Amino acid sequence: MVSIRGDVYSFGIVVMETFTRRKPTYDMFVGEMNLKQWIANSLLPDAMIDEVVDANLLGIGTEQEDDDHVR
Repeated sequence: MVSIRGDVYSFGIVVMETFTRRKPTYDMFVGEMNLKQWIANSLLPDAMIDEVVDANLLGIGTEQEDDDHVR
């Protein structure tokens, strides 16, 4: 059944995928760890949000990464 609540959750997942360049099916997400939990952990006081945000969005990507995106 389609609902507004489900649509909002799905939109949130898409936003997280966009900012992290990781899909919920990424290899590192096994067991209790998932995309949502990984991002939530990055918001803890001792964590660093820039470890989860795509480096290209922060302007710190490498030239090789830039070349790969053009291809």
